[in-house]
Amino acid sequence: MDRDFKEILIAELVAVTGGVFAGSMLAFFTGKLEMIPAMFVLLPGFLEMKGGVGGSLSARISSSLHKGTLKTKNISKKFLFGEGFVSFSLLVCTSLILGFITFVFSWLVLNIFLPLVIFVPVIAILLSSLFELSLFVFSVVFLYSRGFDPDNVMGPYVTTIGDITSILSLVIAVVLLL
Repeated sequence: MDRDFKEILIAELVAVTGGVFAGSMLAFFTGKLEMIPAMFVLLPGFLEMKGGVGGSLSARISSSLHKGTLKTKNISKKFLFGEGFVSFSLLVCTSLILGFITFVFSWLVLNIFLPLVIFVPVIAILLSSLFELSLFVFSVVFLYSRGFDPDNVMGPYVTTIGDITSILSLVIAVVLLL
């Protein structure tokens, strides 16, 4: 088999397994998330947002490694901090907007006035992103240093880890705020 095919196949199998696990967690915690009916409006956007930002962070670091502007032995902390800060800032701003959209939907469509719902995705991002972003950066550098192509592996990996931590962090945020 072709090496790229093996890498992609293994990554996709891990992603499918992780997706089943994330879906099972969502089914298990549905009662907690039903406390706020608008959470089912928030959830798809929240999951997609985290996968998109984590995927682009991984791709930027992978591209820098492939181009040679970032070396695995002498990783620039300034570069990694800058990339991580931009990704984290984007997640916080986007989650605030997503929370506001959820609040407006809840208020106008469901006739539930609950301003705290604005902060649910923000708290969830704060709980999960520092762990996730650090894990993604480490994973890209680790895979590249071991001879794997991070571009083949990181997409499914980021999506799976993002889904699992997103569901957990949303449930924790709902419990903390309500």
